[in-house]
Amino acid sequence: MARARVRGPSLGKAETPHLFAPLHSFLESRIAAGLVPGAVFVAGRSDGAVHRAALGQRALKPRVEPMTAQTIFDLASLTKPMATAALVVERASAGGLDLDDPLERHLEETRGTEAGSVKLSMLLTHTGGFPPMNPIEDYRGGKTRLYDAIARESLEARPGERFTYSDVGYMLLQGAIERRLGKTLDRAAQERIFTPLRFRDTRFGTRAKDLARVAPTTREGGRWLRGRVHDPRARSRALGGVAGNAGMFGTAEEVARFCEMLLRGGMYGSRRILSRETVRLMTTNQCGASLGVRRGFGFDIESPYSAPRGTIFSGDSYGHSGFTGVSMWIDPRNDAYFVLLTNSVHAGGHKDLKAFRSEAATHAARGLGIAGG
Repeated sequence: MARARVRGPSLGKAETPHLFAPLHSFLESRIAAGLVPGAVFVAGRSDGAVHRAALGQRALKPRVEPMTAQTIFDLASLTKPMATAALVVERASAGGLDLDDPLERHLEETRGTEAGSVKLSMLLTHTGGFPPMNPIEDYRGGKTRLYDAIARESLEARPGERFTYSDVGYMLLQGAIERRLGKTLDRAAQERIFTPLRFRDTRFGTRAKDLARVAPTTREGGRWLRGRVHDPRARSRALGGVAGNAGMFGTAEEVARFCEMLLRGGMYGSRRILSRETVRLMTTNQCGASLGVRRGFGFDIESPYSAPRGTIFSGDSYGHSGFTGVSMWIDPRNDAYFVLLTNSVHAGGHKDLKAFRSEAATHAARGLGIAGG
């Protein structure tokens, strides 16, 4: 197979690119092996990108298309920290709700149920006792029917007893924040986060004029999903592509801008996007020691999902990944971040990307000059 070519400009000092040569070589080898069709990455610091590149292909089927730096990806679970958690925690930091509130205080369909007793903070850290996901049949009606169905189902564990990564919890957070703000999640995120950050391509769903730039995921009903969210529950009748767990699309450049904003304590230029308290709560451990994981209110710090940290980014670092093949990792101690976006599900379905993400992050950290093993 031909060597993957770099498309799009590299950023930073003239001598920077050679520091990332091992990362390029590693990604090219994984593309050649068929693990991912292609990738776009950005490595940078709070003052901007140091290096970025687009490698391989955006699409393999129905026809081959080259990857570009402007490719729009299904961001999958990056939706959780970039929209849902950010809105919930920012509202709490402003005094609009209390993260110790039980869910039933904000979502009436759960009143008097096990689900209703779970604190919002536990939903944010995946410690509320909910299963990873609920039956697809629950999504055949509207949101009220969905919340009713979830409330009728038993929890898998007592609230606060254990960590179980749960999309269900973030769908419930979506309901709570939508009710509190009086507007849908996509509208709230656009007004409060995306527009202030001057995002052009990051949004829930995609515009018709941008479809040609979207990386396709999998084939459903005889057609490739392109601009429609991959997660079947998020694209259900109940949620219509806007879900607390998934639904966002965006570019590596704009995910990187979100990382830079966090490294600046919630600031973008002279404008405050998130309060310092929101950033602190989202990015520092909010779980008890007995759970054996460290999670912020939205971000992973140390858990079975921490592969995107690699072996060099510090123990204070945090980030998130998504099912479609996307990840972001931020290291405040070293003023660094690494965004790696792929559409790995387009190349033969879902794969275990832990080793891939870890090795890529380790190469990125070295390229950024961070000392480590």
